[in-house]
Amino acid sequence: MLEGRTSARLPLLPHLPAEDLFTGSASGAMAAYLWAEGLIDNPVFVAEQAYGMNRPGQADVQVVGPQDAIEGVNLGGSGYVLMSGKLKI
Repeated sequence: MLEGRTSARLPLLPHLPAEDLFTGSASGAMAAYLWAEGLIDNPVFVAEQAYGMNRPGQADVQVVGPQDAIEGVNLGGSGYVLMSGKLKI
C-alpha cells in the first residue's frame, strides 16, 4: 500500500482473470464492516486494490451515517472504460 488505509482483493472464478483489478463492491462492503465494528476511527479514507498485480487502483471512500445506523457508502476515483456494448432483450 502506498497511501491507503486498506487494501482489498476480489478473487474470481478459475476461467476468468485471477482477480478483479478494482471493485467498489469489495471496498464498499469492507468499509461498512470496518466502520460498524469500530475497526476504523474515521469513516473517510483511501482504499487500495491490485498492487499485487502491478495494476494499482485507489478510491476515496466515505461511509455515511453513524456506526450503528449506516445509511450508505460513497466511493469515488478515476476509471478507465475497457469495453462497452449493447444488450438487446
